[in-house]
Amino acid sequence: MKELTLELVEKALEGAERYARDIAGWPCSIAIVDKAGVVIAVHRMDNAPPGTAEIAIEKAWSAVAMEMPTLMLGRFIDPRIVQQHPLGQSGLGIDGTHQGRMCPIYGGIPIREHGTSLGMGVIGGIGTSGCPEAADDNSISQAGFSALYD
Repeated sequence: MKELTLELVEKALEGAERYARDIAGWPCSIAIVDKAGVVIAVHRMDNAPPGTAEIAIEKAWSAVAMEMPTLMLGRFIDPRIVQQHPLGQSGLGIDGTHQGRMCPIYGGIPIREHGTSLGMGVIGGIGTSGCPEAADDNSISQAGFSALYD
């Protein structure tokens, strides 16, 4: 997989929605962006709050912009963790950058070119919003990501 096609994106959306409906049990929004952070597709499930679509887009964008899952980004700026590192070795304050677009909330995952490692070969991102527990958003995004490789 070198790039995201509409066929692959549809497969990821189906996998994410199936997990959200059948396992997490919550309606949510799922967004997929390309390597430049441009939206390829957004899907808001029936009864998902309207604001979740925009949040899902921002989570996907943030995962691409920082080339890391938003779960890691959130930990990178967590003040409880920042206190344990020398000055300059955290991301404290990064959530206020990019005109406030950075979203360090669980649920955004970068999609990488097959066979590459962390920080390399990002070809897009997937983000989910709408579950009461952020960990469920993350699991739904992971299900969509995993569906790309089925």
